[in-house]
Amino acid sequence: MVDSVINLTYLAASVLFILGIRGLTHPRTAVRGNLLGATGMLLAVVATLLDQEILGTGSEAYGLVLGGVVLGAAIGATLALRIEMTAMPEMVALLNAFGGGASALVAGAVLVGATDPLAQTTVATVA
Repeated sequence: MVDSVINLTYLAASVLFILGIRGLTHPRTAVRGNLLGATGMLLAVVATLLDQEILGTGSEAYGLVLGGVVLGAAIGATLALRIEMTAMPEMVALLNAFGGGASALVAGAVLVGATDPLAQTTVATVA
């Protein structure tokens, strides 16, 4: 039952992301699109935190998530206060690069930690 609720929450978050992106296409609907996207992200984060298969039952994982949220909020607040509006495109590009780098690090960690022989072959090939 819990898995079904989590999956439905992920589905709702996906729909909100799509509607949010669609809303960002026009200045008149951009605020609503941004709110829809933020609501979708909130749903996705809550579903991930409630999923026992992802974080388990230990409190260490929640501490790591909280630490990441605090660190990200501190970096974001610092950038928001220091960057001028004329430098906004460069900042967006830099933040996108950080997101891509984080995705690459997560993928690498999953690949290195895998026990599947095919994954080990891939690691050996990349190394």
